[in-house]
Amino acid sequence: MLGIGNGAARELIYARRVGDLAAHQISTGTFLALFAAYFAALERRWPIATTRRALEIGATWAVLTVVFEFGFGHWVGGQSWTELARDYDLSSGRLFSLVLLWVGVGPAVVRALRRR
Repeated sequence: MLGIGNGAARELIYARRVGDLAAHQISTGTFLALFAAYFAALERRWPIATTRRALEIGATWAVLTVVFEFGFGHWVGGQSWTELARDYDLSSGRLFSLVLLWVGVGPAVVRALRRR
């Protein structure tokens, strides 16, 4: 739901004004913030016992995100594998890899910050 809402906001509010690449970069930043808030809410409701467990949860979410992105994008959205891989190309300004990194380590980071 976070991804759908974030993508819809990007397309409806600012994508036409700033262009495709800038819109994806902006939405990456908002997506990271949304995930941070989501991780914090989950950590308050269901605290994670260990850093190791938090990293396991994050890694699982990251893998599931890639599987969903590529599976849905290819078989439902009709995109080629090359098109899908473009969102992960940091050298061309595509920042989705940062989302995967944050999904992977975010639960552990939020857990550590809450424990301080």
